[in-house]
Amino acid sequence: MRYDCSRAASFYDEYGEREWTRFADGRTSPISLAVHLHYLRRFVRTGDRVLDAGAGPGRFTLELARLGADVVVADVSPVQLELNRAKLEEARLAERVIDWLQADILDLSALPDDNFDAVVCYGGPLSYVLDRADEALDELLRVTKPGGHLLLSVMSLVGATVGGLAVGVDLARQHGLGAVRSVIETGNLPSAMIGGHLEMHLYRWGELEAMLRRHRCSIVAASASSLADRFGRLHRDFLSTLTDEELREITEWEIDLAADPGAVSAGEHIIAVVQKDRPDRPAQ
Repeated sequence: MRYDCSRAASFYDEYGEREWTRFADGRTSPISLAVHLHYLRRFVRTGDRVLDAGAGPGRFTLELARLGADVVVADVSPVQLELNRAKLEEARLAERVIDWLQADILDLSALPDDNFDAVVCYGGPLSYVLDRADEALDELLRVTKPGGHLLLSVMSLVGATVGGLAVGVDLARQHGLGAVRSVIETGNLPSAMIGGHLEMHLYRWGELEAMLRRHRCSIVAASASSLADRFGRLHRDFLSTLTDEELREITEWEIDLAADPGAVSAGEHIIAVVQKDRPDRPAQ
């Protein structure tokens, strides 16, 4: 499988508003969102200059704006950029956005080196660039200031397999056991096996950790997201029965447990935060 920028742009142009509604319709757990936001709030400060790379319709852009960051929004899809602008305007936070930039995470040449206090690349972008993830990391770190943070997440192979075991069996019956075995061995999930969705690379934590250590940065945090959802199957109907206090408590459990080294691969996504090396610090 090879990454095709134009295909990714066309896919998300057509996908449109569905990228925004994934939390409301149960495709993605609100607990996953809460864990991602936890790390934004931990590492982004008021007045920081932040790049939201692969920002989509603005779920994380909104939080960055609420934190008082000055945000540059980048996405490969012009439709997603327009949705992002509309969501920020609707929330009366558009003044926090410096620019909306159509750009691929493999080519951020419109942005100078060492430009951002923090760079956020949450969700699927690094999984969707497939075998070119090292190049994407080079670009994301290039525009990060020395000592600044890159916050990223990727799709998890372990979480997808364990949490979606019944789906895996169905896929094996449709495509053959060998096809599913290949996904588990390589992490590469073809479009034909996921209903025409973009092909993606699913990561184990060991693979992601090794890739990050090839670059001039230090890993400062790692976590699963949707850990409870993977094993407890916290679907929308169950979540709706929880009191606000219960949901807050379950979310705190997830944030705590998902950062345990043995759990990092076990959610829907793997979250990692790295700090770009300063010039006087040797590479790992």
